[in-house]
Amino acid sequence: MLGRVVLSRASRKDFDVLISNHSDWRLAHGSVFVLLVAVAMLVPALRHWPWIWVVPLAGYFLMAVFVPRLRSSMIWLRVGKVSRASIATTVGIMALTSLALVAFDTIAKPDLSNYRGAVPLERFGGVVTAGVVFTVVNATLEELVFRGVLFDAIRSQWNVWVTMVATSVLFGLGHVHGYPPGLWGVGLAVVFGFAVGVLRVWTGGLALPIIAHMGADATIYCILVHSGAG
Repeated sequence: MLGRVVLSRASRKDFDVLISNHSDWRLAHGSVFVLLVAVAMLVPALRHWPWIWVVPLAGYFLMAVFVPRLRSSMIWLRVGKVSRASIATTVGIMALTSLALVAFDTIAKPDLSNYRGAVPLERFGGVVTAGVVFTVVNATLEELVFRGVLFDAIRSQWNVWVTMVATSVLFGLGHVHGYPPGLWGVGLAVVFGFAVGVLRVWTGGLALPIIAHMGADATIYCILVHSGAG
């Protein structure tokens, strides 16, 4: 038992040293990705979902394959530790998020005409299939970006609280034209980003943040389809 504790502490120490030694390269991950997003924005065809995330992420991973220091410093791509408590918290976040989104739609009654055709239903074979594809793909892509690449890049230079606030704000700003619309939407996205950021820090990985995000995206999709905007 003592041997396991010593080994665990030694492994943790080695991991902390690894993180410290790779701090500049971890920042480089975020810089490379932001540059790729900026380049993608110059191409009109890539400004739409999901290409605005797919293409930069593909380019980023491709660079990591061919640049050894980028590859060895990619420490953020982990499932994370899952426990009963973290699962229960994830379910709670999903439930509260869904309630907040439905309440906002019911009370504010926003104009959703601008969202019409945002998800090409016919391309995915129907409403249900499109909903599953949108929910899984969008949640995964956005968590890889905000709680993955950008989170680790900022964390390499700042403490965890600054990282959580910064990535939450970036997440909110990234949803200026998303749902919910307007400043209320940005605010709700910031709060949601902070909540899944807590999951990211707690579990040390992306599995539960992605699942929590799927709950939010599934709710948004249902709202849009129900309104006729999907």
